[in-house]
Amino acid sequence: MKSVILMFVGGLLGGLVGPVTALVGVAAGYAIGYALAYTSAPKADEKQSPCG
Repeated sequence: MKSVILMFVGGLLGGLVGPVTALVGVAAGYAIGYALAYTSAPKADEKQSPCG
């Protein structure tokens, strides 16, 4: 019986890891993108290099 409970708990945790990881990745990507856009906004009036 103990092994069945462990397998059930393991299945629940395994099923939750995927969506949680995806949400964390999306949140991190959004935060990084927002930070980059916010920090680069004041420099918009500077001339951009052709390669960047």
